[in-house]
Amino acid sequence: MSPNRRLIIWSLLLTASMLGLAILNLSTGTMTISWPALLGILTSRGNATDMLVLVNFRLPRIVLAIMVGWALALSGNVLQTVTNNPMADPSLLGINNGAGLAVMLLIIGAGTNASLTLSLPIVALAGAWLSTALIFLLANQRQRGISSKRLLLVGVALSGCFSALMVLMTLKLSPDNYQFVMNWLAGSLWGTDWSYIGWALPWLAVGSGILFIQLPVLDAFTLGTTTAQTLGINLKRQQLGLISVAAMLAGVSVAISGGISFIGLITPNLARRIVGSRQRYQLPLAGLLGSTLLLAADTLGKLITTTTELPAGVLVALIGAPYFIYLLVRG
Repeated sequence: MSPNRRLIIWSLLLTASMLGLAILNLSTGTMTISWPALLGILTSRGNATDMLVLVNFRLPRIVLAIMVGWALALSGNVLQTVTNNPMADPSLLGINNGAGLAVMLLIIGAGTNASLTLSLPIVALAGAWLSTALIFLLANQRQRGISSKRLLLVGVALSGCFSALMVLMTLKLSPDNYQFVMNWLAGSLWGTDWSYIGWALPWLAVGSGILFIQLPVLDAFTLGTTTAQTLGINLKRQQLGLISVAAMLAGVSVAISGGISFIGLITPNLARRIVGSRQRYQLPLAGLLGSTLLLAADTLGKLITTTTELPAGVLVALIGAPYFIYLLVRG
C-alpha cells in the first residue's frame, strides 16, 4: 500500500477516534452529563447549567488538547529530522524545562494573580527560546558545527539542570502557588479558557505553516548532511531556523498546557513506521497522532477517578518513558 493511501486511512481513523473521544470527554468529569442531556445540548435543547459547563470549560479543554498534541508532535518531528536522532524531543532537549523555569521565576516574583496569569504564555515562550539558544551555543563546535549526539547530550544536561533549579525554587513558594506550579508541571492542561486558545492559535498556525512550507528542506535532512549540502542547503542556518520554530511550538504548548513530555518522542517514530520518512506524509500523521494521544490521555484521566482529574501529562509519561527505554535498548 502506498504511503499516500496509508496516510488517508490513518487520518480518517484518527479523526474518527478524536470525535469519539471528544464526545466521551464532554460527558465525563466531576459533573457527569448524561448522554440524553448531552444530545439535548448539541441540538440546542439543553439546560443553561450544562450548556455553561460544556461551552466554557469542557469544549475549550478538548480544543486545547488537540492543539497542544499537534504542536508537540510537530516540534518533536522537526527535532528528530533535523538532528537525525529518533530520541530527540522538546522535553529531552530542555526546551520544556526552560519554559517551566521562566514561569517559575515569574511566579516567585509576582505570584499567580489573574492579571499575571495572562502573561505566563509569553514568559514561557521566551524561556523556550532562550533555552534553545543556550543549547545551540553549547552544542556548537567551531569546525564541526552541531552534531546530533552533542545536541542531545547538551539538551539532556540542561534539562536536568533546569529541573533541579525548579525543585529548589519550590521551597520559596506559598502553598497556593506551590499547588499551581505542581499542577502546571504535571501537565494538567490548565489553560482551558477561550482567551488562552485565541492567544496560542496564531502562534501554532504560523509555526505549522512554516514547517509545511519547509517540507523539501526537511526531506533533505532525512537524506543525510552530505546529500543535503550537495543540494545547496545551508545546514547551520536551516537547523537554527527549523529548531527555532520547533521551540516556538513547544514553548507555546507548554505555556498553556504545562509540562507534557514524550508526545514529541513517540508520535514521529510511530508515524515513520506507518508511512515512512517522507515528510509530506510523516509530518501531518505525527500531528494527528499527537492530538489523538493527548486527547485520549486527558479523557482517560477524567475516567480513572471521579473525585479529581489525573493530569494528562502523567498518563502520557507512563506511556512515553517505557517507549524511550525501548528506543535506547534497540539503538
